Amino acid sequence: MRLERGATGFRGPGDARVPETDATLFRSACWNAARGIGGRVSEPARAEASSFHWVTVTSRAAPYVVLCHAHLPIVAFAAAPPVPGQPLSAFVDPPPWGAGFEVAGFRCLLADHLNTPISRLDVTGLAEAELMQIRYWRPEKLSDLLFNWWD
Repeated sequence: MRLERGATGFRGPGDARVPETDATLFRSACWNAARGIGGRVSEPARAEASSFHWVTVTSRAAPYVVLCHAHLPIVAFAAAPPVPGQPLSAFVDPPPWGAGFEVAGFRCLLADHLNTPISRLDVTGLAEAELMQIRYWRPEKLSDLLFNWWD
């Protein structure tokens, strides 16, 4: 898997700005998903020093945490909300209603992909500032790199 510039959320002083994910589009996709399953959506949250936004979509079946990368159109699903400062875990495969995020232009990551070791990722598309952050923080897997609390 090849990572795109902005995957870590960092850039160097002379680097061009990293893109921002359209938060309005993400919220709209969440509301559409919830409406389709008769569920509810929590207020979007973004902790300081994190590279992602998240909401909880609650249905009769089970609540899902939907994580949206702040700089790339990527979403992932988890069974439990993030704990600030802690690596994320409890990733699950997208539920059937997750297909609506792909229709909206987001890529839904599978739990197995999120567990891919960093050593198996192609990081040649990342900026030098991002590679420095990877060397410093030493993420073990893709989820640690994409959904991080680095400051």
